[in-house]
Amino acid sequence: MWQDEWQAWMIARDSASLPALFRNLRYEGHPGLWYVLLYLITRFTHQALAGQLFHLLIATAAVYIFLKYSPFTTLQKALFIFGYFPFYEYAALSRNYAAGILLVFAWCACYQATPRKNYLWLSLILFLLSQTSVYGLFLAMALGTMLILQVLGDNRERINWRQIKYDLAISIVIFLSGIILFIYQLVQPADSGNVVGWNFNYDLNNLIFTISTIWKGFVPIPAMNYHFWNSNIISSQVMQFCLALFIIGYSCVLFLRTPAVFFLFVFGTLEILVFTYTKYPGSLRHHGHLFILFMVCWWLSSASPEGKIKWKLMERIADFTGAHKNKFLYAILSAQLIAGIAASGMDLLQPFSGSKAAAKYLRDHKLDDLVMVGDEDDAASAVSGYLNRRIFYPSSDRLGSFVIWDQKRKRLDNNQVLKVAQELAADNTKEVLLILNRDLGLSDPGVTLLKKFSESIIPAENYYLYLVRNKSKTNP
Repeated sequence: MWQDEWQAWMIARDSASLPALFRNLRYEGHPGLWYVLLYLITRFTHQALAGQLFHLLIATAAVYIFLKYSPFTTLQKALFIFGYFPFYEYAALSRNYAAGILLVFAWCACYQATPRKNYLWLSLILFLLSQTSVYGLFLAMALGTMLILQVLGDNRERINWRQIKYDLAISIVIFLSGIILFIYQLVQPADSGNVVGWNFNYDLNNLIFTISTIWKGFVPIPAMNYHFWNSNIISSQVMQFCLALFIIGYSCVLFLRTPAVFFLFVFGTLEILVFTYTKYPGSLRHHGHLFILFMVCWWLSSASPEGKIKWKLMERIADFTGAHKNKFLYAILSAQLIAGIAASGMDLLQPFSGSKAAAKYLRDHKLDDLVMVGDEDDAASAVSGYLNRRIFYPSSDRLGSFVIWDQKRKRLDNNQVLKVAQELAADNTKEVLLILNRDLGLSDPGVTLLKKFSESIIPAENYYLYLVRNKSKTNP
């Protein structure tokens, strides 16, 4: 487990009540569903393995629904479930995104279950989906808007308006309530250190990066190096941009004959891309929602009636893409499979984070009861999670487990961190353990390097453990 996984677990574990949980979530930038689920688990056990197993159950349930209800061939299903996102990013890494994928697939299964839509169930699923992450919100908004437009444009539903109007009204209220609740939870406190302004200025480099995330989401084959995570086999962003334009263009034409699905794909993609450009660039786990949206659209288009295209040129282009659509899908799914195998294989061979090994070393050498100072706090907090104890974070001048992302946090240099550790050693008249994610690079007779762990896939979670002695005991 790495810092992001531990952050959610420790917030849930160390919150005394549900109101306290939501107070601790103020700085997180995520809605509360995943944290509430973890909170319930931590009422029975403080073993983080329970959270991982629960996450695996969610990921497996998503795969089960996909296998049972999706219209893909057996080979396509196999390629998908062992692909990068279902097999690794949204399964091995215990985050809030797997719950969103489960709910998206459950919505698709419910949507296609019967000719007559159960709007209450669909809206309840969208409500929960919007509480998983901002990307879950985008998918919920796209699916909900598509459904509303379908109802308004369907002659059969208009005929049955009197029978469905109450269900539909309640469903819309539930759907909108999910959006409002999400916004309420995402309002950051005045002292938040995570507030990032919106960028509406034209920036060509930002535009190229934003479009290139389509390629990364669809073809997440990592670079074959030690620190593979969030990398891509194609390093040129211009090349990624060009390939992304092909993917998005081909996909749009592919769904042209099913207007509702075409709307869903374009609207959902634009939501994610606009957010990427204006607010948050994101990482591969975020970009993967573009691929999930594509799979959802393929799923829904298979059972949607096809319409005619008015323009002959577009008709011919649509005919061409339709004739080769399975080749396109197999190419994308094969790339996902390669990425999933590569990432899982490298993860098995090397530690994702050095925090577990660092914590084990401290336990084995009876050092886990010392006063501990950790910097950077987000890296050190993963060691705190494994030790199940609090650490002093000098960057925010407080003792804690999970990180509070407020404006008290400051970046300190090695001299400043060492000074804090030495002062604590003097105050406690005994040794202090200093946990860093970098080499201290300082020569001091009162400081001893105990051990370093520098083989992590995530470079920020390499660890250097130092023993800092009271200066008065080191000076004659």
